[in-house]
Amino acid sequence: MTDGKTESVGPRCAIIGFGNIAELGHLPALLELGVDVVAAVDICEERRKKAGNAGLEAFENLSSLDNLDLDFIDVCTPPSYRYLPIEYAARRGLDVVCEKPVATPGEHSALKKLMHDSSIFFYPIHNWKHAPQYVKAKEIVMENGGAENLTMNTLRTHYGTGNPDWNPNWRVDRSISGGGIIMDHGYHNIYLAMHLFGSDFTKAVLEEITYFKSNPEIEKRASFTLNFPGERRAKITLDWGAGRREIKNTIYECNHKLELSDKRIVNSNHTYEFDESLSGDSVHGAWFKNVFADFLRLRASKDKRHFQEAIRVLEGINSLYEQARS
Repeated sequence: MTDGKTESVGPRCAIIGFGNIAELGHLPALLELGVDVVAAVDICEERRKKAGNAGLEAFENLSSLDNLDLDFIDVCTPPSYRYLPIEYAARRGLDVVCEKPVATPGEHSALKKLMHDSSIFFYPIHNWKHAPQYVKAKEIVMENGGAENLTMNTLRTHYGTGNPDWNPNWRVDRSISGGGIIMDHGYHNIYLAMHLFGSDFTKAVLEEITYFKSNPEIEKRASFTLNFPGERRAKITLDWGAGRREIKNTIYECNHKLELSDKRIVNSNHTYEFDESLSGDSVHGAWFKNVFADFLRLRASKDKRHFQEAIRVLEGINSLYEQARS
């Protein structure tokens, strides 16, 4: 508990990395759910000022949290800065909720070992599973006996830029992001495919990859296939250089076809309309209340399946990058 605050009956947390997603998405949802967000840690002075303006104690270093009574940490840093806060939490016995991807390709093995040896609860922010469109799609797929095949297209005019206070172009700096559109949008598509099929994929097969001419370490377009048991497949296409922002999925079921786009699902003779577009913004703040409610509900279970899902996604991404290098 911090000075000047009354004691809270809710769990206490600190946010690590107070960028756009933390300020506009995580913090409002956590507060609405009664979580006592006591502090934020950020290496950027301007972001610490914004955290202070939001009523949080703001620190530059993780060690400043040592004397705070916490139940969990919320990791919102860019990918290459995530391992150390997670290691800190494991050492203190604090649960972790973490933005995706939970690690860079080079650190996922170390993170896997760290969590294997730890009893803390680790919950990755796989927030697109909580989007109303995908909640409804999953419901329809289950009612119709499951998905047989799937195509997923994510089109964007540009990569997402971060806040101007630190490094707005970190997504195209491989030392920070760990990769390009496969690490960013591809990560979402892989866990969504696993969610819609209700199973793990057996193999990831790279079909095509194109890099920025000015930045040959970062892929701007990619297409790949995920193979699932029972000869089921998900064909995924990603593009940071398209002329429009659009999400379009087609789910093939037994005697049915479901078309999912930004604000609509069409399934047989039924059409479902949604208020918020999947391509409306990059924060999707309205989804986070359900994400964190799920985390809070599951904390006591210490269930490892959520962490294992995140690691499996990274294993698929690692395989795609290895194929690109060969």
